[in-house]
Amino acid sequence: MSSTRIFTGTNIDWEEALKQPGFIKHILPDDGNVPEWLIELARQHLAARARAQAAGLRGPPKSSPRTRAPDCYGWIKKHNNYAGEIRKRRPEGRKPRVMSRPVSMVQYQRHCIHLMSKVLNIRTNASPFTLILDDLSQRASILMNELIRRALSRNVNVVVVSFESPTYHSAVRCIPAFGDRTAADILAAIENAMKDSKESLVIVDSLYDLLHVKNVAMESLFGLVVGKFASTLTGIYHQDMLEEPNPDNTYAPQSLDVLKFMATSVITCKSLAHVLAAKAAKERSLPEPTHGLLQGAEGIVQSLDANDHRGIVLEAEFRHKSGRPEAETFFLRDARVKDYHAPLPGMAVGTLKHEFVVLLDQVPAYSNKDMTALVNTAGSEIESTFSLGLTDKQKAAREGVVLPYFDAQKGEGGEGGRILYDMGSEDDFDEEEDEI
Repeated sequence: MSSTRIFTGTNIDWEEALKQPGFIKHILPDDGNVPEWLIELARQHLAARARAQAAGLRGPPKSSPRTRAPDCYGWIKKHNNYAGEIRKRRPEGRKPRVMSRPVSMVQYQRHCIHLMSKVLNIRTNASPFTLILDDLSQRASILMNELIRRALSRNVNVVVVSFESPTYHSAVRCIPAFGDRTAADILAAIENAMKDSKESLVIVDSLYDLLHVKNVAMESLFGLVVGKFASTLTGIYHQDMLEEPNPDNTYAPQSLDVLKFMATSVITCKSLAHVLAAKAAKERSLPEPTHGLLQGAEGIVQSLDANDHRGIVLEAEFRHKSGRPEAETFFLRDARVKDYHAPLPGMAVGTLKHEFVVLLDQVPAYSNKDMTALVNTAGSEIESTFSLGLTDKQKAAREGVVLPYFDAQKGEGGEGGRILYDMGSEDDFDEEEDEI
């Protein structure tokens, strides 16, 4: 009795089978109807794919890695303005593979610049809340302008809560917060400026005024921008504005400490000239110079060489979801025309050509050995109110002084290390001591 084998299609490697030419015409009957087992197999594959998508699992890896387009047009937010529902954050799913520790200096530099570039370019989930610390010695205007410029180049909606400057780019939605506006009015204006966009960047140019003058709760602002609209919040806090203690609760933490705790990235702005002066003092083992309020002098709030025109030094701390922080110091100069492409029709700013933020160690003025040697030579000279040099007459008298053991230095030999001494009239020669 012959056995009949039931063909169900489950015992076939379909990835290899479909690569074979003429495979489809062999499994389909002559009438062209699709078999029931093939329909059931396709239904099972679709159900498995739907379950994987619902669980947030990633699909199979792509055959070729995605490369960045040379014109950077692919990073523009398409159709950012719309009148639909508020978008939701995509599920995270599986955790990505942790990047191994950099094995070379070039790889480490590339890794650090990539972290800073994601924050500057307003990448999704790169840093939901970025805290920028500045003072009168170095204002954060260069960094703030670069954030606005890069957000506009990606067609991201930019909202600025302004306490200091009422004028910005025409594409920026400015909310004047000074005057008689209350906390509820400011929050309502922010929500109204964000409701018609998929992704936005909200910048507060003075968090001190927002928290202490307008009494806006930081939890409400964070929940509105990051929680409800899934956008990015950036705030600037002036460190030279001292906070008054809370008389009701003396154990309450300072607002700056709370902001540092909530922030996912903390960037401190410093003047390049001050950083170079501190480096020169450290290399000569001298105490580092203090600037601004750290000088402790009454009435001095801004030091010399403040707000260096060459650029701004950024001490950045990036906090990952795992809790592991990464800190590095960067240098950001003013943007130039050649750094961006020509703007596309309907856009205010063109896309970025290349990244120009670098590590501080890569700045020639900071790592130049010749310049460091000149600074060390100038610092090693003793500063005095009188001259320590000798005149020609004093040099001639110094050369005429005969030192002990001088005859031994001539190399003639014979007398060895005999001491040359001429007795004077006041010397008392004792013959008994000489015999001993």
